[in-house]
Amino acid sequence: MGAYAHDYLRRADLRESTQALYAATWRLHLSERWADVPVGQVTPHLVRTWHEEAARSIRPTALVHAYRLLRALLAVAVDDEAIAVNPARLRGAGTARSARASRSLTAEEVSALADAVPPRYRALVLVMAYGALRFGEATALRRCDVSADGSLVTVERSVRSVGGRQIVGPPKTDAGRRAVALPPTLARTLARHLEEHVGQGPDALVFSTGTGGYLARSGWTVMFQRAVSACGLPPVRSHELRHTGATLAAATGATTEELMARLGHASSAAALLYQHAASHRDAEIASALDALLDGSSRTRRNPR
Repeated sequence: MGAYAHDYLRRADLRESTQALYAATWRLHLSERWADVPVGQVTPHLVRTWHEEAARSIRPTALVHAYRLLRALLAVAVDDEAIAVNPARLRGAGTARSARASRSLTAEEVSALADAVPPRYRALVLVMAYGALRFGEATALRRCDVSADGSLVTVERSVRSVGGRQIVGPPKTDAGRRAVALPPTLARTLARHLEEHVGQGPDALVFSTGTGGYLARSGWTVMFQRAVSACGLPPVRSHELRHTGATLAAATGATTEELMARLGHASSAAALLYQHAASHRDAEIASALDALLDGSSRTRRNPR
């Protein structure tokens, strides 16, 4: 297994940030247990036993990453015909679970949060919410990625912190390269932001630190949580701004394909989740139909 890990971590198709994550995951959570185990001796029982033991000492998210990497290494072994089937097939082990379900914020809550962060980051809150951008996508935007009137942002890059360095690369998936239209009110806000807080060069970052550098997620998290507390809101994660934008877009009646394009999703599964989250609109639809039905009934009862 160690030899497979050695080769896998040097794959040319891995982004630098992904490669760094996998290398740390192998070193910290897998190497000691699996490096010397012959691939042909890895069984479902062995994987299950390791997972049960690891769950006692590894944080849930780190355990998900470790299991995914182990499964990926064994998938290569299947492709090489070193083993017939992948023995890493624990149901749900590769799925990350949040401590609580994400929730969609109201427009009033989004506005309150935008007003509670420092002025140079007000537009960031709004773009993440109503444009449904990921943090790494939003903070990688340059002036040249925004139309002159602020109505359209083009997502071509994403930034991620790896080992204390900010690594810029393509979006999370190929589908992540996209153009996102913004509501007119937000477009005007973003245009003002460009005038007040962004350098004139085409590569000037739209949402940066005071010195023009990339905004670190850790610093943003502290800033955002202070805003949450100041607004007196229940716990809110920064990523729930994107969740809010996705749910609001679904509530407008956007199709699965339209949501996938707007959010940069490669599969329909996530888009369908947001459509389900907007299912409360069914009651609104029923109410509107009732008004039509009532009007029709009155017309029949009182013909002219």
